[in-house]
Amino acid sequence: MTRVLFVLGAGGHGRVVADAAIEAGWSVRGFLDARPTRAELLGLPVHPLASEDVAEFIRARDASVVVAVGDNRKRQELQRALADGGVPIATVVHPSSVVARSARLGAGAMVLASSVVGVDASIGAGCIINTGVRVDHDGVIGEYAHLSPGVSLGGEVTVGEGTHLGVGVSVRNRVSIGSWSMVGVGAAVVKDLPASVKALGVPARVVGPWGGP
Repeated sequence: MTRVLFVLGAGGHGRVVADAAIEAGWSVRGFLDARPTRAELLGLPVHPLASEDVAEFIRARDASVVVAVGDNRKRQELQRALADGGVPIATVVHPSSVVARSARLGAGAMVLASSVVGVDASIGAGCIINTGVRVDHDGVIGEYAHLSPGVSLGGEVTVGEGTHLGVGVSVRNRVSIGSWSMVGVGAAVVKDLPASVKALGVPARVVGPWGGP
């Protein structure tokens, strides 16, 4: 059976997700974007479409959608609205990734090339597990979090809802990071971090509040 998919978001992340979906066997029919800058990407059409019109568009084509928007809050807003409207939300897993049989992936999760999701790990809805990420055993990644390329988590790490870990962040085993926080590029997190903070450095230290995307 052909699995038809549209990618919501025509930026760089959208192209990466579309490529992963194609490699995973989805029939990707195009991109959807409210303000597209190009008419075609990866040889696929880009449909200019306001967010409030996406659900009807997808349902009319008996398709699924993946919300490939980098902004965590916007991705949460869009995916929840589509799910509430009964639109099928796709989970995309690049075939070069390794996902343990006991791991759990929420609707709309994106597990990209060369990533590893370990035994009994849990990846929440709408999460981005970007290129080359390592989530070790029993990790819990909250909904709509984004683990940027090269992030490496020890075992039993918890990352809260909507939190963004920058490129190359490392997190010691059994550490917890609160919701809607941001850890900057290359940081090493060796102790728990609270919610809604920005942390930088080696070792990572809180430098202020975080209210950004």
